[in-house]
Amino acid sequence: MKSISQRLTLRIMMVVLAMMSVIAGVVYFAVGEYMDDEAEQRFQIVVTRAYREVQRRLSEVYVANVNNVHEIERDVDDPDKLYDHLARIVRQNPNIVSCRLLFVPDYYSEKGRFFVPFAARDTAGVVSVMRIDSVYHNYSEEDWYVERMESDSADWVDPYFEAPLLTPHIAPRQLVTHAIPIHNREGRPVAVLCSDLSLEDMRNDMLQKVKQGKKHYEQNAKHPSYNCIIDRNGRYILHPDKDRMLKDTLDADVTFKGRQGAVSAIIDGVPSWICYRNIRHVEWTVMMVVPEDLIQRHGRMLNATILLAMLIGLAAIYLFCLQQIRKVTSPLHRFARSAEEVAKGNFNAPLPDIRDDDEIRMLRDSFGNMQRSLSQYIDELKTTTAEKSAIENELTIARRIQMSMLTTDFPERQDLVIHAMLTPAKAVGGDLYDFFLCDNRLYFCIGDVSGKGVPAALVMTTACGAFRLLSESESEPVRIISRMNDMMIRKNSMTIFVTFFAGVLDLDTGHMRYCNAGHKAPLVDGQLLPVHRNLPIGVMPDVEYTTQEADLAPGSTLFLYTDGLDEAEDAGHQMFGKKRIYEVMQTTSRQPRTLIERMTQAVADFVGDTEQSDDLTMLAIQWKK
Repeated sequence: MKSISQRLTLRIMMVVLAMMSVIAGVVYFAVGEYMDDEAEQRFQIVVTRAYREVQRRLSEVYVANVNNVHEIERDVDDPDKLYDHLARIVRQNPNIVSCRLLFVPDYYSEKGRFFVPFAARDTAGVVSVMRIDSVYHNYSEEDWYVERMESDSADWVDPYFEAPLLTPHIAPRQLVTHAIPIHNREGRPVAVLCSDLSLEDMRNDMLQKVKQGKKHYEQNAKHPSYNCIIDRNGRYILHPDKDRMLKDTLDADVTFKGRQGAVSAIIDGVPSWICYRNIRHVEWTVMMVVPEDLIQRHGRMLNATILLAMLIGLAAIYLFCLQQIRKVTSPLHRFARSAEEVAKGNFNAPLPDIRDDDEIRMLRDSFGNMQRSLSQYIDELKTTTAEKSAIENELTIARRIQMSMLTTDFPERQDLVIHAMLTPAKAVGGDLYDFFLCDNRLYFCIGDVSGKGVPAALVMTTACGAFRLLSESESEPVRIISRMNDMMIRKNSMTIFVTFFAGVLDLDTGHMRYCNAGHKAPLVDGQLLPVHRNLPIGVMPDVEYTTQEADLAPGSTLFLYTDGLDEAEDAGHQMFGKKRIYEVMQTTSRQPRTLIERMTQAVADFVGDTEQSDDLTMLAIQWKK
């Protein structure tokens, strides 16, 4: 037999060797998955920031245009004042580099056919105004202008190149323009207010923010990550290479799914990830293009660091465990001999003294307590087992007595067919039913005691006896129930109540008198029998119960039940419900036994293996005349 120290040392060596061979693969794949998720989240944050920055600039231009429409329309008949409005728009909004008003031809006859006042900010930040209609061709025939005038609505014009009028020696500017119609006093659109946003300024700010957020492993990368924006046709609106802006298009076959997400594609010959977010109202897509090599480079660095740390840690753990195992397990062999005697049933076997105050000492003390507890437990178990057996026997006898009190001798007559069934949820239950014949009249009842178990069973027994006793001297259901209520109120110290339905059926005529005390309405051939909302028996004294009457047609079946039927629940806590009760009655014979058996099977199929939660009682009566 090998000692514990030998076996633990051998197992540690095997585990270390196994872990050494498995760790590399596990870490490789784990880090790969982690890096993919981390990269997507990190770069999606960058895209979101760029998206918000672009959205902010577009929104500021939009708001500036909308907020100044009223001021311009107020002075639309005074063309000389319009220059001040345009200058104020440019001066107050740093994102607007220029703005202009393009009037319909011949609107100001004294100004010529075209009139285009213009305001712009030069490179030094100075705002100047001028009239620039001479540099335009017939803008009134351009598609974007015609669309704005005909639709009488604001929108963004597709990005374009335009030579700066204040500094004509500079290369054409890359602009995007928000255009909004201007109306005269009659409400007719007569001009379009255009405010220009510089794409190059947006590009410079975006490059600066991306540069600040780059990780150290991207600094010298052959293919660094970058932000760009494309329009609905894939044309670059913003790009790190400004020569590609408004000229080149995205050369990859990319399908964007949803307003934001991540896809893989080959961009400019480089396998890359694209994190994107769509700006819906201008149909632009903000993208973060990340070469896969960057993600893999970070993963390889992280893999190497993690593997090295794990190898060093495993080696240290192995050496430490090898030394400590022998030291800690040395006292165990003495305790093992004593424990063997206890395992054989000698609970009084002496245990060795353990000098060290550690877990082995605690184990020794716990084992000593276990010896004493086992001896005591065995004695108590014998007593408890005997008591439990006696209780189970008593409950079995109580169930037999309770079930024997129910009438199960169903009469076989030409004018009457009766069948009933009661299934308690526990050993004993609180549901009840009863019936008997007297003077060619059928006295019957059904009830449900609040609660379950022994208390409900005792009240059920009392109610059954009271109904049978009172029915011998009373022929009116209302008087029977009223006297039962008086009896229960006097002796109901536990405030247990009973929902109860009692009836008397004349077998010669089919006329039935009945009284309901808070019980569920019975069904006659699948139709609800009208019942009054009387209080249950045992709730309060001096309740005035009411009698109701009904005539049964020959062959009709009266079906009574307790809430254990319609409130039976399946594993998903859905109830059987009255709808299913109606369906069973409509598809089943009116013969009482068949009806109850079919209803019982329907409930069993519905609840499946779910434990019965309430007593279930059904009583069916068919009058044939």
